[in-house]
Amino acid sequence: MNSRGVLLIIFYSIFFLSLVHAQNINTNQLICKIINQDSKTPVYYATIKLVGTNLGVVADDKGQFRLPGDLEMSSKIKVSSIGYVSREISISELNKKNTNIIYLAPSVDQLEIVTLKSRKKRKKLLSAKQIVKKAIANIDNNYPQTPFSYIAYYRDYQQPVDSSYVSRSNGQYISEYINLNESIVQVYDAGFATDNMTHQRSQTVLYSYVENKDFERDNSLSIPYDNHSKKYLENTIIPAFGGNEFNILLLTDALRNHDKPSFSFVENLREDFVANHRFELDQIRFLDTIPIYEIDFSTNAYASGPQHYATGKIFINTENFAIHKLSYTVFESFKDAPLYAITIAYRSVGEKMYLNYITFNNRFEVFKDPEFKIENVVYSPQENILDVFFNNELNINFTTSHLKRPKLKHNGKDVGITNLLVLDRQIQIKLDDTSRLGTTDEESKYLSRSIGLMLKGVKDIRGNVLHNIHKLLLNQYREIFVQEVFPDMDIQEGYEVMDKYTPLSGAKINDFKDKSKYWINTPLKKNKKH
Repeated sequence: MNSRGVLLIIFYSIFFLSLVHAQNINTNQLICKIINQDSKTPVYYATIKLVGTNLGVVADDKGQFRLPGDLEMSSKIKVSSIGYVSREISISELNKKNTNIIYLAPSVDQLEIVTLKSRKKRKKLLSAKQIVKKAIANIDNNYPQTPFSYIAYYRDYQQPVDSSYVSRSNGQYISEYINLNESIVQVYDAGFATDNMTHQRSQTVLYSYVENKDFERDNSLSIPYDNHSKKYLENTIIPAFGGNEFNILLLTDALRNHDKPSFSFVENLREDFVANHRFELDQIRFLDTIPIYEIDFSTNAYASGPQHYATGKIFINTENFAIHKLSYTVFESFKDAPLYAITIAYRSVGEKMYLNYITFNNRFEVFKDPEFKIENVVYSPQENILDVFFNNELNINFTTSHLKRPKLKHNGKDVGITNLLVLDRQIQIKLDDTSRLGTTDEESKYLSRSIGLMLKGVKDIRGNVLHNIHKLLLNQYREIFVQEVFPDMDIQEGYEVMDKYTPLSGAKINDFKDKSKYWINTPLKKNKKH
């Protein structure tokens, strides 16, 4: 072996697996993060499989994943992702006290080599559009047409797009995960030739459901979309199909529902996808030894209209034309932030392709009630003073210098004011002697029915303006990560299935003897400083 080969072995030994100190790690779990060896950036949504089993997990958008600390099903994990050299790691090498950093090396772009091989074999070179057409035509061959099942980790949550949302608990941090709900589910699917929503053999069984209170909870963001006043998507309407959030996610799987409408502007994958887009072959990627076309696409203007456009990538096996991954992002014209984005990934199990993960997020806006408001108004007839109490402590310096003379009416008539006094959580308004709001304490109890008060130039210590309604911009995420696939499995008796049209939180949680084999891949908690 030459010296360069020795250096490479030493390099991989040092850098393939390293540790980062992490506080508050549960020692019954293994925390890992996958990093691109060259760029040192996260490798997101990589597949981690327990070697020798059909069990596995998918890393999140930060390249992070968890494993139970007492794994007995396998002694090794295999980490793989399209465009990277797969790696096997002994579980005994992973440290329970620290975050384990796993480096993956990018595979080499082989487009020119594959093209030359095709020419030598005198194969007809296909255009990107022809490749996509062949992939769609081969869906019936590459995906299961008979019943199958899988067990998966599902989660939904909201994530702030900008600094408009600040944690209510301290007013200083922006939570990365709000209203995080997590579940383990088993999906029974009657096969790709059936309608997933209406077929009686296509059902979902719920094994666990947790509203994760370790992260921010905010009920004002959990309201349904009304597309009008409280929670809505600008220039987008949430359709009324499938009132269960989990089933809404499954309906966005354009591959599984290839002969039905999924989302704009894929629409019906079989009939509309090719017509609505233009395609360009980017490069050849590898998944282990499998060469895969990476094809870029964007919407045709006549399909998306002048107000929107979409871009994406589709990854297709060069041999059998199986679609491994479809990424799709829709934008408003002249705006950088996407309206929604989805990635659908499949992996081979035996001779067929089965779901690996779906991650879907859409932008929405919420109008929230004021954080700073009047809590109570009390009138003292003896002193002829109106005390206005607030729910938060006042910024006394700002309010004293900016407070404009209030406008006060009693039974529709203007009330004269002689003096103002700003205190910690209240403002005292001294009325002139000719203006009285009542003569007894009993009359003052019903004061709110007869007065109108307008205050301007009032802020609390967090900078909130009095009675200011906040418009918040957030992303709603729904994600499913498959942990085990069961080919040729039909629906089992003895379980209570999920209602496809009611919220997941109300579904029956079923007992399951093998529950310990599957785990909640909760994201690591981290808040962004405001």
